[in-house]
Amino acid sequence: MSKIFENFIPLLFIMLVLTSCTLSKSPNKDIFKYKNSYIGNNSAVGNIIKQLPNNKEFKKMTLQTKKKPYGMTIIYEKINVNPKNIVINNATFLFALIKNVEWITFEFSDKKYTLTRQQLNEWYGKDVRSYTNENDLEELIHTNLKDKDKVNQLFIK
Repeated sequence: MSKIFENFIPLLFIMLVLTSCTLSKSPNKDIFKYKNSYIGNNSAVGNIIKQLPNNKEFKKMTLQTKKKPYGMTIIYEKINVNPKNIVINNATFLFALIKNVEWITFEFSDKKYTLTRQQLNEWYGKDVRSYTNENDLEELIHTNLKDKDKVNQLFIK
């Protein structure tokens, strides 16, 4: 009996390690389950934001759903990274996943940025709603974030 128990312990350990690895998914693993959500669905919008980068600094959101164009304001606490990268990344995911959002304002402690769906789609040269998985969307984002001049062009009014 003790021999069986000795053989079982390593197997149990391996199972625990594998289980913990699968439970520690990256935050965005199931973000596309919110594809085709609507701005009026507070729960879906909030869950998307909570899976995006810098979600720990996310303070609150307000949704403009009474009249078109529909939009939202997302307020962040103090952050220690380039806010333009956050705006581009998070707006891309939000515009890709939420069907009827037309504008998003990102408020940081010292800056405010507003992007429209049209601006972002023109910047990319494609409609971000056409993306159906996280990896392809992240590749699009990161490829475009490499060009700092292009990033700055998006924010010139």
